Amino acid sequence: MLKVSEELCIGCGICEDSCPFGAIEIEDGLAVVGDNCTLCGACVESCEVGALSLEVMEKTVQQDLSSWQGVWVYCEFRRGELAPVALELLGAGRRLADKRGVPLGAVLIGYQTGDTAAQLIGHGADTVFVVDCEPMQVFREDVYSRVLTSLIRSHKPEIVLAGATAIGRSFIPGVAVKLNAGLTADCTGLEIREEDGALLQTRPAFGGNIMATIVCEDSRPQMATVRPKVMKALEFDKARDGEIVPVEPEPDQITSCIEVVEEVVSEEVSVNIQEADVLISGGRGLESEKGFDLIRELANAMGAKVSASRAVVDAGWIPYPHQVGQTGKTVAPKLYIACGISGAIQHVAGMQSAETVVAINRDENATIFDVADYGIVGDLFEILPKLIRKIEERR
Repeated sequence: MLKVSEELCIGCGICEDSCPFGAIEIEDGLAVVGDNCTLCGACVESCEVGALSLEVMEKTVQQDLSSWQGVWVYCEFRRGELAPVALELLGAGRRLADKRGVPLGAVLIGYQTGDTAAQLIGHGADTVFVVDCEPMQVFREDVYSRVLTSLIRSHKPEIVLAGATAIGRSFIPGVAVKLNAGLTADCTGLEIREEDGALLQTRPAFGGNIMATIVCEDSRPQMATVRPKVMKALEFDKARDGEIVPVEPEPDQITSCIEVVEEVVSEEVSVNIQEADVLISGGRGLESEKGFDLIRELANAMGAKVSASRAVVDAGWIPYPHQVGQTGKTVAPKLYIACGISGAIQHVAGMQSAETVVAINRDENATIFDVADYGIVGDLFEILPKLIRKIEERR
């Protein structure tokens, strides 16, 4: 961490000027460090009076890593439904568990979960820990965090996976902090290192320009949140046997400082582009918000859903739930039609799992053609109306 000595700081402002991230401000004659500090050390080097210093925390090493065994998946259950990413993670978890020669566990937290536990066993789980009680009907970060942390401490799985959904991103980091464990967010790849069995966690970094592989060698469990639609679920096997373990949380675990007054489901929740088989996606080539009228017309003709690049979402042409890409949603439709999208690496990272990609762009050098199975060079305002007419004629 970056420390400021009140005794030595003279409020000269040199550190403020030297910070490339604007993380330091002079307030009342004293340097104050903001949350966007990256610990780059530029301010420390520029401080002529030595008022700034970087304090390096000692590396914590757990003594007995061998006592942690098994792979776990947190299976998100909300409003009576299992999140699709849970089954995707069970497929990935099954592969990792088989490589390690350990069982695969699933954690199901919710209320009136019905036969969901049996469904998880059919999709690859060996053991399902079920926390099914009324206090779990409403998601509250502190309650979910305490319950999952307690289960992990009791059973000591070496790997814990969760979906990088709104809920997963909300409380899984808190679990990692309580366990003093490493956590890699938004993973797109998971593998086991053969020499020591460590989990290799791959995610996009530096704006998607490189892929970083992260290893937590000195702590357990190794925790990762995984993007939806990047892993493949296993086919349901009704013949699989497994153990369902009911878990009754302690009273202090379900006592919350959060009071949920009302839950309101936004209309935008229905925009689930991740479950669509066909996506018609628009980019800056649409020229304006009105361009999406043509995209919607094509989507209606094909029974598809509408998606978009980040550029048009930032421009306010279409809401965020439609965004595909590194900062949006990862999709894997059977057909992805990219209209007026240049093909930035951040966008491609979100749609490269599509089975078939069709690109329409007037720029023959657009990078989207590098990942497209079929490319059409031309004006989308001429091409799309013709395509719509052809589809309607065939119908």
